[in-house]
Amino acid sequence: MRSVALALILLLAGAPAAEAGAWLRSKGDGFGATSVSTNKDRELSTSLYGEYGLTERLTLGLDISYGVDRTFFQQGSGIAFLRFPLGPTDRTHKWAAHIGLGARYLQGYFLRAAEAGLSWGRGIQWRDKYGWLNVDGSYNIPQSPADSRLKIDGTAGIGLNDRFKVMLQMFNTHEGGQTFSQIAPSLLWSPGGGTSTIQLSAEIPVAGGGETALKIGVWVEF
Repeated sequence: MRSVALALILLLAGAPAAEAGAWLRSKGDGFGATSVSTNKDRELSTSLYGEYGLTERLTLGLDISYGVDRTFFQQGSGIAFLRFPLGPTDRTHKWAAHIGLGARYLQGYFLRAAEAGLSWGRGIQWRDKYGWLNVDGSYNIPQSPADSRLKIDGTAGIGLNDRFKVMLQMFNTHEGGQTFSQIAPSLLWSPGGGTSTIQLSAEIPVAGGGETALKIGVWVEF
């Protein structure tokens, strides 16, 4: 059971930070991201994430992930969701919620799952540089034998210049009676035009065990 939980954390921590739920996509604007991470035990996790602004107050999203641990235990998750603001979208402190339906994958079996989440975010300024803070919480309820999953993730990021940003995240997951936490420092590089970003990150366990993983991700806005 412990190896299952460790694989789940590796899987979920691969989700891109740009999915921060406090900010919605503008109507007609889209975003896509993919990432892959691995550790010294050659455990692997991948993710695919997308958002599209249906209206100014409704964003459609898709979050898919898959992981394999060192014992070749396979599992994944796929959720299609709708995100909507809670209150005015032009205020400093932004709030949003999402609801979604999908499935969890567990060793060849697909199990139905439902998810609900709440997000808070705001922009920040440090001297002449600008950044953001975000906290995302979600509760995922699957069919048995998969366990319900509670996640609370925090993100702080700041732009260094037009091409580089730094970001620090903390991922917290409670699953099957166990809690796991990781911190993840990242360097974000936009090579030109601002529509694509490359993420280089380390995911370092601070509670619950696991191994440090290295991740590379690509974000694209369209």
